[in-house]
Amino acid sequence: MCNTVEYRGRLYSSPAQLATLVGGAEKLVWQSKNPFVPWASDKDWKAMDLCLCPIDLAATLEKAGFKWARGYDPMEWFASDAGRADSP
Repeated sequence: MCNTVEYRGRLYSSPAQLATLVGGAEKLVWQSKNPFVPWASDKDWKAMDLCLCPIDLAATLEKAGFKWARGYDPMEWFASDAGRADSP
């Protein structure tokens, strides 16, 4: 299983999906090195339709102003907007 982020009952499992949550692709924080081993050198590990493994989820969620917690399964991330300026 790959990383997922749950927010208000919705699961986000790709960089493209997460970008919609955090306010745009420019707010995604990518890992500093390719997390996939082995990975063909001609493939882009920052593709928006891959899993969330290349994303630094803690940094991305914090940058967007979300609070977060990890589930019993460490691949499960739960975001909340406690303290966000734009939260309802």
